[in-house]
Amino acid sequence: MLLSAKLIRRLKRDRERQTVRWVHFEERVKNVPDSPERGFELALYAVIAGDEARGKEAVAWAAAHPCERRQRALIQDWVGNVAPVPCLAAASLRDQAFERIAAGQDTAAISEEVRSKTIPQFRASGITSSEDLYALIELISVLRVADNKDIRNADPLLFRSLPLEFLLSLKPEQVEHPSWMTHVAALALVTVDPNLEASQFLQGWAMEDKQTLHEGPGVGYELLWADPYLPGIAYQNLDPWTYDEEGGRLFARSDWTAGACWIAISKDGVREANCPPGWRDRRVQFGSLTLIPAPVKCLELAHQEMRSNVVIWQFPPGQAISYGVKKGEKTELITNADGSGLWHPGNNVEGKVCRR
Repeated sequence: MLLSAKLIRRLKRDRERQTVRWVHFEERVKNVPDSPERGFELALYAVIAGDEARGKEAVAWAAAHPCERRQRALIQDWVGNVAPVPCLAAASLRDQAFERIAAGQDTAAISEEVRSKTIPQFRASGITSSEDLYALIELISVLRVADNKDIRNADPLLFRSLPLEFLLSLKPEQVEHPSWMTHVAALALVTVDPNLEASQFLQGWAMEDKQTLHEGPGVGYELLWADPYLPGIAYQNLDPWTYDEEGGRLFARSDWTAGACWIAISKDGVREANCPPGWRDRRVQFGSLTLIPAPVKCLELAHQEMRSNVVIWQFPPGQAISYGVKKGEKTELITNADGSGLWHPGNNVEGKVCRR
């Protein structure tokens, strides 16, 4: 699980070359016996270094931690010889998947639950935490190998936009100083589909030298997921906004500086950081996006250039809207705002936009 033959070769090269990430990881294995990720770290070290003694330590750790289901399953899968120990605590869906795979059992029922329940719930709620996102990435990754099917096919659009939504959902302070879990979740998300342009922007951010972890429980995970051979694009060139119509979520920032105005609009309301007073009452520019407050009755929407975008917000959720289009086309159409009161008109929309 999580370790392909190709990945193991890369990790062994890290050890041979004594890369910064390997050195930090080895120091942690040697010097932090009380790490909350100790089982994972010992087992990973045993695989990379071929160290049987560390493998036996991992097995002993597993015996002493019966409710660390996920780490125990990884030890069983990577090292073996983990004796079953009862645990009364409930197992998460990820724990169940890891345990079944480590035991050589079928995971079809879990895959179906992920497709029919977990992914739709994630689409509706969006990224609630880096921890939840990382858990989903691990779950998708192991099931993809176990079942030889890509669960992302349940909602391809969600996963194509997820790297951008993740990066733009971070407040400026988090972009400058991410938690270790945010950093690791970004690295892991890149590997899900590294050929996506969105993933390459995320890779450009996550692989910045200043983000390299020197200590803490994320060191082993950074070694596992940080692939310097994957393509990256300078994220500062990314148009700083993203909108998910189905989920009713918009994230935007004025630029990529530490003091940028950042906003998040969703069904839960509006969050902001570093924005000037009164920004909600006027048109605001976020890269190519113009964010416009909804009119009391009507507003006049000017012609939009091909690379420009408009989102009108502050409608009541589901508000019926009438709008015009360019000359020579049908002059009035009806649509509805999304569940957060947002509407993203196409470039052919111009003229009067009115509440119905």
